[in-house]
Amino acid sequence: MNKNLPETNTSEEVDLGQLFTLIGSLFTKLFNFIGSIFTKLFYLFVALVFFIKKNILILISAGVIGLGFGIFKEKTKTPVYSSNAVIKQNYDTGESLFNLLNYYNDLIMDKDFQSLSEALNITIEEARNMVFFKMESVLNNNQKLKVYDEFKKEIDSTLADYIDFERFLDNSYDYDYEYQRLTVSSTQKNLLKKVLPEIIKNIESIEFFKNEQKKDLDELKYQEEVIMESLRESDSLQKVYHKVLEKMNENPNSQTSILIDNTGDKNSTKEYELFSDDIKLRRELVRIKREKDEINKIVEVISSQQDEGILTNSKELFKYNLGYKSFYSVLLLLLTFLVLIGLRFLNYLDRFKDKI
Repeated sequence: MNKNLPETNTSEEVDLGQLFTLIGSLFTKLFNFIGSIFTKLFYLFVALVFFIKKNILILISAGVIGLGFGIFKEKTKTPVYSSNAVIKQNYDTGESLFNLLNYYNDLIMDKDFQSLSEALNITIEEARNMVFFKMESVLNNNQKLKVYDEFKKEIDSTLADYIDFERFLDNSYDYDYEYQRLTVSSTQKNLLKKVLPEIIKNIESIEFFKNEQKKDLDELKYQEEVIMESLRESDSLQKVYHKVLEKMNENPNSQTSILIDNTGDKNSTKEYELFSDDIKLRRELVRIKREKDEINKIVEVISSQQDEGILTNSKELFKYNLGYKSFYSVLLLLLTFLVLIGLRFLNYLDRFKDKI
């Protein structure tokens, strides 16, 4: 057996050597692959630099033309004024409000100013001055995180572990949040104070929300009546205890005192308990009153700029608000760059035309 041991060790050393060689080969291929990616990215960057260098005059010309067009638009375009109001949705009116504003925007695009004036109870001339309506949440990510925490407490724990914050944001809409900012843009400064009450009125006139509000108010009213009845009964019972205690003090040896003595000091304890219950019930009444006040309006205006709109000479590009000069300059520059890239790509494809 001793003669076989060296042969076994030699075989194991060969197997280990092959294993290390294989691992080394895999690492070499991995590093070469990563290196090739960086090499190709570098070549792409160099090609892009040379492409821009070759077409720099065309790109600069496009930017200058866009800048000039932006200045022209800024001088000749009718000024647009934006006013906004922050509202609180006491019911789930977000989707309905969002669709309503989109309906108004569609009327503006279709130039159906007659329908718009009827919907907003304004003159046709004022309707012609409307530019667009916008609705967006006023909550930042930290505030949305608080909403997410409240959402997790209301759902099953297993489902809560499955839904992370990013998934929650992806599956929720901005109009779902309680606080929203409504923006009204027009060529007339003071239209918000006219159209905002009409927008809220149109939402509050929806039968579904009116029924939901009525059911909630009726329920709170019933709770209030039950609590008031409990307070009246508690008050009567406390008066009985007071009378019993007065009789005990007046006639210590009476039969009444014997019956009361069987309870020891529990009369005063019971009276205290009734008093504590009264405090809790009155706190509940305050809560109900507060809740009734909160749902007294389906949509509530928190703050608004109703006097005059703010002049807005900007347009949105990739979710950034840019002035007319910057907007048209960047836009024409990007379009020119894409056209040049497209022409370069078509020239590259022409090389393979004869091979097809």
